[in-house]
Amino acid sequence: MMYLDTGFLPSKDGFGFANTWRDVVLGVIASRGRCGGMVFAALDAFVAGAPLPPGSHDRTLPEHDSPLARWIWRRQLDSIVVLPGANIARFARFTYLPSGGPLGVGAATRQSLLTLFDLLRSGRPAPLGLVSGLGLPHIARNHQVLAYAADFREDDVVVRIYDPNRPLRDDVVLEVPLDPSAAVEERGGGKPRTWRGFFVEDYSPRPVPA
Repeated sequence: MMYLDTGFLPSKDGFGFANTWRDVVLGVIASRGRCGGMVFAALDAFVAGAPLPPGSHDRTLPEHDSPLARWIWRRQLDSIVVLPGANIARFARFTYLPSGGPLGVGAATRQSLLTLFDLLRSGRPAPLGLVSGLGLPHIARNHQVLAYAADFREDDVVVRIYDPNRPLRDDVVLEVPLDPSAAVEERGGGKPRTWRGFFVEDYSPRPVPA
């Protein structure tokens, strides 16, 4: 067994408001929030050792035309469609992977644990793309969170995450059985949720606005 912890804490290093944004990406894709932008922005500040901008710890959502909201929106685009963080193709791939077999989403998720292990061991939290269901209707239901610690045990891995939908909670985890046929369960800070799997997202840091 091995426990890895980067020192990130959602209650201290995450945003105080919940991910309740409503946007349209590229003029056609309805977004269920700015989870990727909030994850990337929080990670930017943590990597830089800098505080989040004023208003970040408020419980109310920033005004859409505020500097904080614009920064999170830019990082949302970075997290899905702008190189080098173009993760939308990986979301599409994982969404269409079969559920079982050596090439299925379960096996791919367990392979991603190796990448996650290396990042956490280096001291850097890792953005994760969570996959909701199989097929096109589920792409908009996918989600992005930040893994900041993990307990690698004999039969499973418990990944501690910052989930922008569950702000200020240090008890939110992903339970990942090593059995690739088993689903990933998110628990803590609300109703439990089942995910088909996840991948470690591409991420490049950006400067934190003052």
